[in-house]
Order: sequence, then structure tokens, then C-alpha cells
Amino acid sequence: MTKNRPRNRISGLVLVISLIATGCGDDAASETTLPWTEEDVTFIFDSDEIFGVLTLPPGDGPFPAVVLIDGSASEVTGVRQGTASRAFINFSRAMVRDGYAVLRYDPPGVGRSTGEYPVEILDDRVAESMAALRHVQSRPDVVPENVGLWGGSQGSWVIAQAAADHPEDVAFIISVSGAGISVADQQVWGIETQSAAAGLADDDVARAGLMGRLLVDWQLTEPIYRAETEPLLADLGPGPWEAFAEIVYQSGDSSSAPAIEEVIEILEQVQDEPWAAALFLKELYLPRLRAATPELIAELRASVGASLLTDPRDSLTRVRCPVLAIFGENDIVQPTERSATLFEEYLTAADTDDVIIVVMPGIGHDINWTTPGYNEAVSEFLGRLA
Repeated sequence: MTKNRPRNRISGLVLVISLIATGCGDDAASETTLPWTEEDVTFIFDSDEIFGVLTLPPGDGPFPAVVLIDGSASEVTGVRQGTASRAFINFSRAMVRDGYAVLRYDPPGVGRSTGEYPVEILDDRVAESMAALRHVQSRPDVVPENVGLWGGSQGSWVIAQAAADHPEDVAFIISVSGAGISVADQQVWGIETQSAAAGLADDDVARAGLMGRLLVDWQLTEPIYRAETEPLLADLGPGPWEAFAEIVYQSGDSSSAPAIEEVIEILEQVQDEPWAAALFLKELYLPRLRAATPELIAELRASVGASLLTDPRDSLTRVRCPVLAIFGENDIVQPTERSATLFEEYLTAADTDDVIIVVMPGIGHDINWTTPGYNEAVSEFLGRLA
């Protein structure tokens, strides 16, 4: 398993970071000890003008660089984070200390970027991330062959696919809280695990998991969870899930106007149930469904379905660049132990020489610049690549 640079490959499953906090200090102190500059930039993605902020180390460069790729849309705002995100600002100012230029940007339709906020389709997100990376590569103050991608949560799938599809451009990837399982399986696992963590009874966890599977299958042209939902339907007995299952599995056209109206009614009926909290019906599903037409639902099924069926195996087994993958031991959004194992398995199959997998004890899904051990792991990784 050890390749050309044995100190870079972690043998076995994981490297566990000891919980020794060094402290980041506030932004004012950071500017005193290590100044940086920030420059507004724009680049074109599709027909939209994308606004970004590039944080640059002191000096003339050229510098290696990192592009920040966010996770999925917030359940609060309904969109992804952009340049004003305090998290992204601090991630930028943490990595600039290592001598890297760091780009954060507003997604289409967010902040100062033009266009409409898109449906989250992974292929489109990969193309968007590559437009950002190539803009950074084009700058004279950046080393074009040393530009990588940082991706958090859903962004981990994005950067893995980008690195696999564009090995000539992506110099390295840093994955934070990414899942090693498919998008659909991660959604269902997260719903059930978050429901259990909230203290719900077993039957309520089952109800949440059943509705989560039905929501996935409703978005697919060929359902994948029917064998799992049928025994759950029998065990749980009468309830709104029965009508939903009939639409998903028996209806001739589950995206027709009457079917959409019935789905909305079912989801409205259960949206305030304690067991429905992890489904984010009020925050995400219902607002989008109310605005959708049958034509749009039918049109999106193929592309959204492809995203739901995305399995990171297909990308990670083709990644050749250096990889740092960081997980939180207590993550309830994705299964850390399984994901870390699969990352190791897939990247070993890819014959990737430089892989570090880190599991942080006692940490959940939200890993940031204040997480003990995070900055040290990233700094050590970037320092070797600069």
C-alpha cells in the first residue's frame, strides 16, 4: 500500500488527530501577525457572471491556490453559502497563512452573482467548480499547476468528481465531512440517524426513514428502495405513507399535476410531526414543489435522479492527485466509519500515492477552522504541496 512517498500514505483505516487546541485568534490579531489582501473577482459560468473574493498572501507570488466548494443548500436559506459566509471568510484566512491564495464565490443567483439559483445537480456543480478553478489558474500571480479544491459535505462529491474528470487541472483535493456512500443512501442514513439522535422512538425513526426512501424513489424514474419500503409499510400500518407509496409505485404518472398536488397534501399533513424534522419538508421540499410545474418535475427527473444515484466510488477510484479527507467521529449526517473505510478502499484502488485520512474524535459533521486539530492537518498537507 505504501507508494513512492511512504510518509504521505496512512496505512490502515484512519489517522486520529489528538485533541490539542492551538487556537486561531480573532481576525484582528491574525491581520496583525500575517497580513493578506482581498480582491473582488468575476468569472463566467454558463451565461452567468460569478462574483468571488480572492484572498492573497503578502508578496507578488506566484502562489499555489485553493477554491472553496460548499455543501448543499442551507435548510434555512434554501441556497448555498457565498462570499459573505463567515465560515468561508475564516477558512480563507486560515489557509492564506500557509501561503495559498483562496477563492470563495457566490453561486449563481446568490449574492452578487447573476442568474437564478439552480437545482442541485452534481454534474452542474462540477462544471461550476471547474470554471472557478480555471479562473484562478489564469491569473499571473497563481501557479496554474498547483490549484486544488476544498469541498465540505456535498462539496466532497463535487471535488472528487472534478479531480477524477479533470486530472490535468486539479492538483489536490481536501474533503471535509464527505460521504463515501451514494447520495441517496446518505440522505436516508442521515434522516434515520438524526431522528434517532433526537431521541425519537423506534417507530418514529422508521416513519422518517420510510418517508425519506419514498421521497428519493419519487424523484427517480426507476425506484431503488421498494424492497425496503414494502416491509416498513406493513409494519407501520395505516398512515399518509400508504398514499405516498401508491403514488410512487402504482401511479401511472407520478409527476402529473394531480399527483404533485397529492404529494404536497401528504407532505403538508406530516410536516409538523416530530418525526418529520430531519426530512426538512417545510424548509426545502414544499417550497420547491409548490413552485414546480409537472413539466419541470418531469424534465428534472433524469438529471436529479442521476445526482441521487451518484456513488463516490465512480470518482474516487479514478482520483490520482493528493487527497486529504477529514471526518468527524460523531457525524450524524454521513456514516464516518464506513465512509473513511470506503475512501481508503477506493483511493487504494485508484493507486493514489498521497492520501491522508483523518477522523477527529468527538467531532460531528460541522468541522471548521476552530475544530481542534483541523488547521494543523490542513496546514501540514498544504505545506508539503506548496
